Amino acid sequence: MSNINLKLLHTFLLAAEHESFRKAAEESNRSPSAVSMQVRDLEEQIGVLLFRRTPQKVMLTPEGRILFEQAKRALQEVQSGLDLLTESAQSRSRHIRMACVPTLASGWLPNILAMFKVRYPRSQVQLMEISTAPMLELLKRQDVEFGIGPQLPSMEDFEFEPILDDPLYACVPPAFDGGQSSIGFADLVDKPAILLSKSTAVRGLIDETLETLAIRLDVQFEVQAATTAVALAASGLGVAIVPRVALVQAGAQQFRVIPISDHVRVRQIGLITGRGQIRRPNTEQLIALIRSSLAQLG
Repeated sequence: MSNINLKLLHTFLLAAEHESFRKAAEESNRSPSAVSMQVRDLEEQIGVLLFRRTPQKVMLTPEGRILFEQAKRALQEVQSGLDLLTESAQSRSRHIRMACVPTLASGWLPNILAMFKVRYPRSQVQLMEISTAPMLELLKRQDVEFGIGPQLPSMEDFEFEPILDDPLYACVPPAFDGGQSSIGFADLVDKPAILLSKSTAVRGLIDETLETLAIRLDVQFEVQAATTAVALAASGLGVAIVPRVALVQAGAQQFRVIPISDHVRVRQIGLITGRGQIRRPNTEQLIALIRSSLAQLG
């Protein structure tokens, strides 16, 4: 009895609801004789008579009524569970999990997410603002679907699609401005410097160049966020060295933005994903918007 065929149970429910093997056959696209045989098979499996048969119709026996009520309730609960699973799957399909480095997240990303929300109001974006190294861990655990950030040397397990070159610029307040169209690190040795912290990819590029040039800067402030470095420069506290993307929304500030003339290895900003990862349509829509937006910055 524990291995009752669910098809037999479904046929029984149809016959009980219609009180007719013929109508049950029509709804299930089977012959009346096939329905009658399946009901008889079910009765033999459980060992009780489920219907009283008459030439006009079939009627449930007391035992058949018990099975009908219980089976109908159980199938309704199964259907409710399936509906919940479908709703949950649809919700997840609209939910996009992404990561982005702070230099992009603070300046450029809000506008693009606002645009995406207007175009695709049912999609929801969960953003993790994080530097590239821990971002890779999130991608490895599939806690996020993709990331936007600079390329790192150790990314063999990931796919990197370059979208934008991101050179360095100096934010030079009037007190330290010599009027030059470009500036080298040698020009900054006697000025207070504002740099990003050593945990950032940008700082790694700066330190690499300073070591090559045998130059040591007078670092007054080390900060985690490029927006903080820009704000300190705007207050006249020193010269901030930041990547170009950090200046997207800097607006009118009390400093001049001057390109760094030294041959600093230019970092590339791009899309980072796990190898072979299949992306959902709404994720692809957001990525396409990111590509076009970053391309305009280039």
